[in-house]
Amino acid sequence: MAERKQNWYQRFAKWFGPSLYLEAGSPKMGLGGLNAFTLFSSTKRGKKFSLGMKESGLVSLNADAALEIIAGEENDDGGEDILIHSRNGTIDIKVKKNGDVRIHGSNVSVTAEALIELDSRVVRIRGDDEISLDAPYIHSRGKRGNLVPRSFLAQATFGSFIGADVLGGFVEQAADLAAGLGDLPISDLADQANTALSGIQDQLPGMKDQLLEVGGELENVAGELAPQLEALATSPEVTQLGAALKDQAGAFANFGQGLVPTGY
Repeated sequence: MAERKQNWYQRFAKWFGPSLYLEAGSPKMGLGGLNAFTLFSSTKRGKKFSLGMKESGLVSLNADAALEIIAGEENDDGGEDILIHSRNGTIDIKVKKNGDVRIHGSNVSVTAEALIELDSRVVRIRGDDEISLDAPYIHSRGKRGNLVPRSFLAQATFGSFIGADVLGGFVEQAADLAAGLGDLPISDLADQANTALSGIQDQLPGMKDQLLEVGGELENVAGELAPQLEALATSPEVTQLGAALKDQAGAFANFGQGLVPTGY
């Protein structure tokens, strides 16, 4: 492959003192192509700064130390001081090594036309006064926690005397077991399954006794309630109610949904 010819006559280079250098039209080929211009500066301690533009149109701003952007000192309150626009493409902010991304402000608004996605090992949202969720459809999914919808087992036993602590213990054991499946060999998995099954079998007699106790209590309630209902149905107040209403037919009219005063 023939070597590309370099035209050094179009190059412009000038020093502005010992720490500022300007070069334009360099024929050297870099990673992004030819350099349209490069402004280079360095301190006495060797901290470097450069501002450059490639022939491809890429503009690079590089600083060995910190980079600070300040604006708006003489603007009106509430105005826009720093604007960043991307005509086409993505705005990508990356922090390498052990740094953080922090955004501070009295109010922080994030607006997206399609999707806002948070993806992390742990996501925490905290509000001193209120956290509000407003949408036509809100759902949650998880294995444990007070925001997880009730499972079929919890719904089936809700309001009963079958201990939620017992059933919850089963769920907790199953969730803990599932969380550690990836780190256990097959033999350990079998031992864990046998242990969980033994625990469930140990709880079954107690659950049977609870069900029998609930059934006995319901029978006692039914035995006490039946005579009271029968006495109420045969009482003079109830048996004479129809005749009393018939005598007062001028004040009431039957609209099919009950007796309603005619004056309303």
